[in-house]
Amino acid sequence: MHWRSLPGDLVEDILSRVSAIPLVRLRETSKQWNAKLKSGSFAKMHAAHAPKEESLMITLIDHRVCLVKINLHDPSVKVAPHALYLKDPLSDSSKEVDIRNVFHCDGLLLCTTKDKRLVVWNPCSGETKWVKPRDSYKKTDYYALGYDNKSSSKQYKILRLDRQDRPNKNVYEIYDFNSNSWRVLGVATDWFLAKYRRGISVKGNTYWVATQAAEKPYHDFILSFDFSTEMFQNLSLPHPFPYGILSLSVVREEQLCVLGAKRHMLYMDDGASFSDLQVWVITSTGSWNKFLALYNTTSDTFSKGMSFLADEQNQVVVFLNTENILHVMRQNKHILEKHLGGKSSVLLNYVPSLAQIQEATLPGGRKRKAPST
Repeated sequence: MHWRSLPGDLVEDILSRVSAIPLVRLRETSKQWNAKLKSGSFAKMHAAHAPKEESLMITLIDHRVCLVKINLHDPSVKVAPHALYLKDPLSDSSKEVDIRNVFHCDGLLLCTTKDKRLVVWNPCSGETKWVKPRDSYKKTDYYALGYDNKSSSKQYKILRLDRQDRPNKNVYEIYDFNSNSWRVLGVATDWFLAKYRRGISVKGNTYWVATQAAEKPYHDFILSFDFSTEMFQNLSLPHPFPYGILSLSVVREEQLCVLGAKRHMLYMDDGASFSDLQVWVITSTGSWNKFLALYNTTSDTFSKGMSFLADEQNQVVVFLNTENILHVMRQNKHILEKHLGGKSSVLLNYVPSLAQIQEATLPGGRKRKAPST
């Protein structure tokens, strides 16, 4: 039976159960398929029915988003520098955009560029949404992408946080794609985010390791921003937790993950100290489970500003430190160390999807024109 003889609703239902990457290839075969698979209604159906996509690993090297592939059987790592391509719309040629920072949420990458622009990019479909930054770009600006997870459809928003620690003043505001405009939410003065701290998106909300600054002694805690209520919240740590929080990550795009380190006063001949590492995952009930402990790890494996990814099923943790050296540890063994080349300190999970940014509309269904970049 040819697909043309099938009812349109049945064809859409069948295709909604196919993973994202083959569908993108199908879109390229004809205008008809492109129109059908590019529609917002199909994107919603695909998000509800599609099989869970395999998570990919990406990093930012020399202003380019690169795929990282790790072979655990014959421990090795390969970097694919041209697998993901973001064309510069201001260039007549095929010049790529120089990316300064990248944030992942729901298959979308929020990128700040070297020339101070802001774009939401779906590498799987190739679609982009350029956003005019608020006022002038500052080095203290931090951007995060999230969505209202209490809405019937995902309403994506961008959080801008102007981090100032002297004096401590965090001005935060939201870019709403429904109105194509920024609006100020407030100012927070009782905490600050160190420049090397990176946010992590989990189910539409963003989490950071923040430092309490209301009273001394200062201490770190987990701060979250709920894009539904547009409010900050504190998240309790495992108790007891006699560890310094090194970094946050996400497991299977569903669970927040914490990496804690406890340094020992022991030294090797080369002067490197030892530390115990523990990886904790928060459950659906809000409790914490420790799923991996790494003992007597040399301190040069990790550092402030590092990134990590955890694979609970294979008992594997992957670290990328600020020297751009990738470390892979399985159970309590260090199985791989590799310099990725260039400069980077970000390692992210990326899950391909057909997620779309909603278009702002005017009365009568007309699309609202976005501000020029």
